[in-house]
Amino acid sequence: MAESFFSEFGLLWYLGELRKEEFWKFKELLKEEPLKFQLQPIPWPELKKASREDLAALLDQHYPGKWAWEITLSLFLQVHRRDLWARAQDEIRNKFNPYKSHMKEKFRLIWDNETCLQVPDDFYTETTKTEYEELCAAYAARPAAGDPSLSVVLGGPEGIGKTTLLRRVMLEWAEGHLWEDRFTFIFFLAGCEMNSTPETSLVELLSRDWPEASEPIEAILSRAERILFIVDGFEELKFTLDASDLCDDPGRRRPTPVILSSLLLKHLLPESSLLVSVGELGSRRMACLLQHPRSITLPGLSERDRELYFSHFFLGKDIVSTAFRLVRDNTALFILCRYPLTCWLICTCLKWQQERGDALGVVCGSATNLYASFVTSVCKSGLQGCPPRQGRARLRSLCALAVEGIWTDMFAFQPGDLRRNGVSESEATRWLDMRLLRRNGDQFTFCHACVQEFCAAVWYLLRRPQDGSPPPAVGTVTQLVMASVVTKGGPTYMQQVGTYLFGLCSEDTARLLEAAFGFPLSKKVKQEVARCLWGFSRRDPNTSVLNFQEMLNNLFETQDKAFTAQVMNFFHNVNIYIGNVDDLSVSSFCLSHCRNVQKLHLCVENVLSENSEDALDYNQKLAYWRDICSVFTTSQDFQTLDLYNCSFDEASHAILWKALAQPTCKLQKLVFASDLGNGIDFFKAILHSAHLTYLNLHGTNLSQEEVRQLCETLKHPMCNIQQLMLGKCDITEEACEDVASILVCNQKLKLLSLVENPVKNRGAMLLCEALQHPCCSLEILLLQYGCLTSVACDYISQALLCNKSLSVLDLGSNFLEDGGVASLCKALKQPSCSLQQLWLIGCYLTPACCEDLSAVIISNENLKTLKLGNNKIQDAGVQRLCEALKHPNCKLENLGLEICQLTSACCEDLAWALIVCKSLRGLNLDWNSFDHDGMVILCDALCHPDCVLQLLGLEKSAFDEETQLLLKAVEERKTHLTIVHQPWKRDELSMKGSLI
Repeated sequence: MAESFFSEFGLLWYLGELRKEEFWKFKELLKEEPLKFQLQPIPWPELKKASREDLAALLDQHYPGKWAWEITLSLFLQVHRRDLWARAQDEIRNKFNPYKSHMKEKFRLIWDNETCLQVPDDFYTETTKTEYEELCAAYAARPAAGDPSLSVVLGGPEGIGKTTLLRRVMLEWAEGHLWEDRFTFIFFLAGCEMNSTPETSLVELLSRDWPEASEPIEAILSRAERILFIVDGFEELKFTLDASDLCDDPGRRRPTPVILSSLLLKHLLPESSLLVSVGELGSRRMACLLQHPRSITLPGLSERDRELYFSHFFLGKDIVSTAFRLVRDNTALFILCRYPLTCWLICTCLKWQQERGDALGVVCGSATNLYASFVTSVCKSGLQGCPPRQGRARLRSLCALAVEGIWTDMFAFQPGDLRRNGVSESEATRWLDMRLLRRNGDQFTFCHACVQEFCAAVWYLLRRPQDGSPPPAVGTVTQLVMASVVTKGGPTYMQQVGTYLFGLCSEDTARLLEAAFGFPLSKKVKQEVARCLWGFSRRDPNTSVLNFQEMLNNLFETQDKAFTAQVMNFFHNVNIYIGNVDDLSVSSFCLSHCRNVQKLHLCVENVLSENSEDALDYNQKLAYWRDICSVFTTSQDFQTLDLYNCSFDEASHAILWKALAQPTCKLQKLVFASDLGNGIDFFKAILHSAHLTYLNLHGTNLSQEEVRQLCETLKHPMCNIQQLMLGKCDITEEACEDVASILVCNQKLKLLSLVENPVKNRGAMLLCEALQHPCCSLEILLLQYGCLTSVACDYISQALLCNKSLSVLDLGSNFLEDGGVASLCKALKQPSCSLQQLWLIGCYLTPACCEDLSAVIISNENLKTLKLGNNKIQDAGVQRLCEALKHPNCKLENLGLEICQLTSACCEDLAWALIVCKSLRGLNLDWNSFDHDGMVILCDALCHPDCVLQLLGLEKSAFDEETQLLLKAVEERKTHLTIVHQPWKRDELSMKGSLI
């Protein structure tokens, strides 16, 4: 430690901050304090008369070096001046910080050897000035007492320069140019490095870069408000982070995901600050982890910056002008140059071509093409004059190194790693000269992680049968495809290798590589990729782990229309989210080659608008949308279109409805939960869609005028709608008059869902009048959450006596009470009542209603299903119902008693009913309070040979282990019986239009 700080002048300033009484107490304590450090005390006569200047000199004289400060710091705490103690500690750490010196050396080497810039530092500083200043300002002030510490998200797509900026920030801090008074320590955590550590503690994680000469890490963690954690490469993490398991002890070893989740969620060191880089994939995952983060987005290079980059990269005005003009005249290429990494790749390609005397040019139909141009440009120079066999061996060794690193989370290689993969010392030197590899001390890295990812993908095309088995750690083509297209697949770098593999399936790209390498590539990879995706298409869409959007992105990367068509035709059920222009163009390309889709789920958010913030021409966006809509008419068996939470403008609305109105469109089901626009084109499409029988507008707010227009359309003889879902459409009692008119005029309509609409009693009255009309042929009416009372039951009761078609009636979640049910039962007891299912879930019923319901069960042979869940039926009510179930006239098949406040006291009654009743097939007893003894009684009845029950609603996991074993034994013995939680939920939601 430098003597300048420990001099008497440093001491004098701190002693001057002591008040008179504190200074006197400091001197008294100083009489004995040195003895604790095994030092001789200063004679008291000298101490007693010493001024502040004298005392500083005495301390420096008697206790030279650090001892004066050790004693002084200890005494500051004893005179209750912790503020001086803390300030001195920070100052010492800032001035004499071995960790900071180590970081300065480390990140200077990284900056000089591993950063793809090749332009002056002042140019980089100028291009990132705004974002750098934003970062500086974000952390400039310390949070006020009680305020949370700051979290900042540095966002932007891959290659935009996030890692470069964070490295620069780390270097600036270590060199003393940034946040010197704000952060004593900054720790840089790289996502790819954490993947190789299954379990750690925070202390252990930070110890990797902790110099031996530094103080213990535990000591510096006690001042967490002076610490900043930089987390770079969030998408590269192979594990999932969540809040279900957290840790607050920095020294405790836990799985690495737990440590990182705890840090990000501020459960661990909550006073510390965070700076996290995330790409487009990671932004959604990060949103649920960080608490109120501040966002800074890197925009990339401006057009002027791109031109300056070229002028710095190339030497000579002529080549600068020629190279920049070539790129500027290619719109796609010029747009890509806003990414600094892409700019560097293109410039490097052109420079190699210039040095070889080749014509300048870069193939840029996709990212794969761009990297192929880069690698082939390097290889043409690096493998020039090399026989094909030797060139293949050299390239294969380099790519083997890359692919092993990807599968083992390794991006920095030791010489032994190179030798193991067949890269000799001379070859390593050659790749270093070609700048495909970089050297940092004893370690080698690829010039950028993206280049390693591309070379890893090329390895699969270089393999031949005679090459033998791959290294154990390296996955197969199938495993790589799965890692790139499954939900919660591999880290970003693994997914990117998969994307490049798809791109290499393109015959054009393969020909480009073969021409440069001088030898053929494997043709089997494309077949393996297709075979893997075919396997995904055979799985149940409800259980499939396929991330359809990632698969589309990968197919788009191929730019191979025939291959895209082959893969898309594997899938009958397609689920697409379009959140930006890239999604739009990708979906357009893939769907325009789709001929076998039967069900399409589509979400389009804030893209199809002239006002959306993107650079793509509006007419081009509409052209993409037109291509997507073409699938409605070109797919051979197109049946279902689900448009959920979509944002359309007038022009995109018109394209959509025009496509659906085409005679060649065979659409049968339409789900639309968005704004209807002007509505005219929509109603025309409904009218002219001859095959359309199912219309679901659940969740679409309809004005009274739109309800009127819809009803007029549905009454037209050309309209073939049979199932109409209008749940949660804000349909009022006034609009029910128009809705009721459909029931009379449209005999094709069989199902009407009006759930979650305030139809009220008057609306119910209007609907019931229509139900009584002889022309009404409605079979299912759903009025859950309809704001009905017992008054409505009088109207419904009259309708049930007259109507012969209605078989299912849902009155759930209405305030009917026992009186309303009594009114309904008067009609239900009549032999002429043909209703088969009555749903009374959550209708504020008590045991008193069960007498009337029991009479219905005995007298009405038509009623097959009675759902009474979420009512206070209680044990007394169940006793009455069970008497009815045991009656020989009972024909009831399904009874819902979930959440009915039942206890084990009613199990005896239920058991006898299960044994005696010959019609009951389904019984829902979910969420009731049955103990083990009660379950023993029920299970004995279920195992009885006379019990015919096939479906029992129970959440098995809610019971103790002994009861769970009992239920398992019942299922093994009675193979026709299924015990499942919420047995009818899916069917109910589907009927209401809430589930497609």
